[in-house]
Amino acid sequence: MPDAINILEQGSFIPWLQLHWIEVLATVTGFIYIVLTIREDIRLWFFGIISSALFIWVFAKSKIYAYSLLYIYYVLMGFYGWYNWSRTKKSPEDKEEKLSIRKSTFPEILAYITISIGFAVPVYYILIKFSDSDAPAIDALLTSSGMVATWMLTCKLIEQWLFWIIIDILSCGLMVYKHLYPSAALFFAYTLLAIKGYYEWKKELPARS
Repeated sequence: MPDAINILEQGSFIPWLQLHWIEVLATVTGFIYIVLTIREDIRLWFFGIISSALFIWVFAKSKIYAYSLLYIYYVLMGFYGWYNWSRTKKSPEDKEEKLSIRKSTFPEILAYITISIGFAVPVYYILIKFSDSDAPAIDALLTSSGMVATWMLTCKLIEQWLFWIIIDILSCGLMVYKHLYPSAALFFAYTLLAIKGYYEWKKELPARS
């Protein structure tokens, strides 16, 4: 992180913060989002919408175009997830119940993986032909898999955490490559929290099965 080290050594943190405050705010709200996700706190969608909206600008400016479009999708899915988590349905005992955590079936997992890879291919070729992206392959893969993982989250499928672990590791590497260090730190934290989130949600399954 040579840029980050130079910032500290030269005492230019305040000017740097003035230039990168949107990225920092997106990072902070994104961290709150993932913590609330682990807790199944519906307020996660509020912070997710804010964080995603800010990251649209951050990634577009850094020429991560497909990833920027992905965050538009995140904003839209944030509203849907908020709605889906808040609505109730009738249980077999005729009680009102909120959406609960569940496991995906094997065909569902296979479908999600296929869609992630399949959708990445046309996105990759679009980036190659119509943009100046210098990381089209990883940009395309993160975009497609992120869309799938977000859909899984709106449905409270526990395997969405496994998708996010892989996505966050790859995203962390991409952010370092792009010198977006606050974002890289966020995705590193996301990776650790996604692991924790998986085991926390897994504890809920027996009680709800």
